[in-house]
Amino acid sequence: MTSSLNQPLIFIGPPRSGVTLISNLVFHHTDLCWLDESFEKHPRSQWQNRVFTQTSQWRSFGVLGNTMLSGMAREFASTPSEALSFWDDYSRDEIDFFRGFAKGKHATPIEISTIKEVLRKRLIATQRPRLALKFTGPSRLHYLSSLFPEAKFVNIVRDPASTVNSMLSTEEWEYQGKHMLWWRGAYSIRELAQYDMLRDHPIAGTAFQLNKLLQTTKQEEEELGLNMLTVGYERFSANPYEAMASILDFADLPASPHVDAAMKQNEIRCSNKVMKMPATDINTVYTWCPAS
Repeated sequence: MTSSLNQPLIFIGPPRSGVTLISNLVFHHTDLCWLDESFEKHPRSQWQNRVFTQTSQWRSFGVLGNTMLSGMAREFASTPSEALSFWDDYSRDEIDFFRGFAKGKHATPIEISTIKEVLRKRLIATQRPRLALKFTGPSRLHYLSSLFPEAKFVNIVRDPASTVNSMLSTEEWEYQGKHMLWWRGAYSIRELAQYDMLRDHPIAGTAFQLNKLLQTTKQEEEELGLNMLTVGYERFSANPYEAMASILDFADLPASPHVDAAMKQNEIRCSNKVMKMPATDINTVYTWCPAS
């Protein structure tokens, strides 16, 4: 089996927008090699690549059955990770995969060489022909497209009010961006002054940050002329099999019984919790997040 880094499949989108759910379903496809927590900790270890080969096979076996053995396989199988520590370690300091936009930043020749060397060995060791990645938060399209000029991007978006409501409900956002700008490197002086007025207003401040994520992704997509498919989470949850078929078709991947089985095992629904938000809060979201 020939493995190549020529055209990886890369999922992007704001947090709490369905990126993890949808990408994890697609990553059940047996043509795809993805990154897990073990890779994040030991990216150059061929041993962990061999372990991944085995545990990803468990994942493929587990998703197809409902027996006790398949349940155990699912429990011990590896699961996809953004592997942010890997990307942060192998890129220069100004990129910052944890909190940076990397707006207008491109990979250096050394970064391209070292990152591709590690990922190529991953593909060869696991005997998977295609690399698949996911990133939530800033899309970093300039940097990623400089690494992978022929990459196919799937951008997952969700109604802003639903996204903001979901972000505010998480414990992580409490100490991340609820009262401060979490992602850095893309704001003008005027925008920084605007946020200072919103710092004590979590809904407005979160919507402001979400707007910057969406706005920056649109700008970078237009500047670069990327091969990108944008999928709305509401559309996906309303017609999951149709939406999944469009994603696989865009990615040039054949239909997969493993993906179909994973979709049957997952409850895919569109939460209506946002409808419980006061109308004034919903209006606040749309006031500060018009980029949607």
